[in-house]
Amino acid sequence: MAQEPPPQHESASRLSPAWRWVIIIAAMAALVWVIAARVLGPSDLWDQTQPKTIAYTTDMLVHGRWVLPRERAEDPATKPPLYNWLAAPAVALLGFSSEIGHKLPSVAAMCVGWLVLVRLGRGLFGGNGAAGELVGWLAGMMFVANYAIFKLGYLARPDMLLTLWLLLGWLAATRRLIEARGEVPLGGEDGRGGSSARGRWISLGFWLCVGLAGLTKGPAALPLLIYAILAAPLITGRWRATGALGWWWGLPLSLLIAGAWVFAVWRLDPVHLRQTLWADEIAGRVTGTGSEGAEEGPIALLTGAPNMLLYYLARFLPWSIPSIAAVVALWRRTDPGGPRHWRALGAAGAMLHGAAIFIIIVIALYTLSAGKRADYIAGAFAPGSLLAAWWMLRSGPRRGVRAPWLAPAAAVIGLAAMTVVDGRQPGAPCPDFARNINDFAAAARAELEARPLPIAFWSTGTTHLQTMLGCNEPDGKEPTLALIDRGGACWIVAGWKRQEPSTFQAWLPTHREHASITAVVRSAMMPRAAGWREQVTLFLVRPAEAMGRNDG
Repeated sequence: MAQEPPPQHESASRLSPAWRWVIIIAAMAALVWVIAARVLGPSDLWDQTQPKTIAYTTDMLVHGRWVLPRERAEDPATKPPLYNWLAAPAVALLGFSSEIGHKLPSVAAMCVGWLVLVRLGRGLFGGNGAAGELVGWLAGMMFVANYAIFKLGYLARPDMLLTLWLLLGWLAATRRLIEARGEVPLGGEDGRGGSSARGRWISLGFWLCVGLAGLTKGPAALPLLIYAILAAPLITGRWRATGALGWWWGLPLSLLIAGAWVFAVWRLDPVHLRQTLWADEIAGRVTGTGSEGAEEGPIALLTGAPNMLLYYLARFLPWSIPSIAAVVALWRRTDPGGPRHWRALGAAGAMLHGAAIFIIIVIALYTLSAGKRADYIAGAFAPGSLLAAWWMLRSGPRRGVRAPWLAPAAAVIGLAAMTVVDGRQPGAPCPDFARNINDFAAAARAELEARPLPIAFWSTGTTHLQTMLGCNEPDGKEPTLALIDRGGACWIVAGWKRQEPSTFQAWLPTHREHASITAVVRSAMMPRAAGWREQVTLFLVRPAEAMGRNDG
């Protein structure tokens, strides 16, 4: 891609070789820091609906439900399955108890996003001295050194994977529109979606990203389509330039990728598709109604209007500030009545202009929904990082050149604070909450492996406990008693809370006289929160006449 033309007084924007290496090392260290801090920090698998996500992956491997997996073998999935498909090989290899196995798609997506930004920045600005070459490195550092990506990069949820598809799709669409504008002519390109083979590959990449985003999180692929329409006149000055993306064949392709799963779900469970996936997950969130709607209801469309912009400002700190400054710098006019600044920067300016447009589209689109969460706008942080890095090194006073320590120092301070907070887990119901669950799971898993027997679950809550044991079974009285009535020894994992009149161990003999019960492993007592039942116990249940005999 053509690079940004060198600014006037280029010598004023140069960095010493020492500082150049400091920024490069800081960019690489930031990525390593985030991964190490999250992997070595306390487990958070109980948090932010992760138990659902990992239960779906487990169900695929245990029960073979690859199209519509279920949580606890009962509740069908509420998200498309691409994240789980990608996690399944890692979990199969590393084991159901492997946290990094369940989270590997998020980690990989974060690393690929970092690499894409580094290469993009270097490609756009690398021919303009040390400061220009470092735009990519600084953008990569900013991308991972913020609260949102720090968390999402190691969560078993599809948000980080979606962020990658949005980044790649935005990049492909912008590159294609820049070519249509004539900044980077390709052989045979006429600006109307001509016959360039290279251009068609770029368009194909865009539509694949749209389809994969839909297969990751459904309608969350919409920002790419809206961007492809609006960016055409804003970047090229011509509405017809959007045809360069090949809508006539690309849109059906992306619909086929995501729609194939929707069709398969319709064949398996049309009621779930209609009532849960459409009415609750999509329409309910947008309108604020239904089980997944906002607490305030439809009025949240108005009362929560500023939230998405505030989320961008707060969750992307400190880089949200220079990214906004970059937008102002790009859109100001170089002279009264003259062109806007981005037009003087060639292809690089068009790419930065496209980044600003995409950020606004993402924020505006989710502002139109009653349901608002900070995670929804994570797709704006990658283009925001590119803008912030450009402003620091190439625009205006060039703060990143005059004070080259500023951005690395801000990243270190931010990452240190996030690491400390993550280690303390202020949102956990009690200290060592996750570790106590995992300790019980490890001890119980050892017993299950030493004595393989059928297993059932009774009132164990909605934590990730079943997945840690390599199970995804119904949780309740009927399946538990049905397993006991089959005869023979079996395992029962039962939860308990203080409000219950008796424990499972005391209740069972009064209802199944033919069964004897022995507590084998008990968890620590913890608060009843996050789907936890205060305590769970692994019981060995055997027919009464089998007492004293070896059941192994």
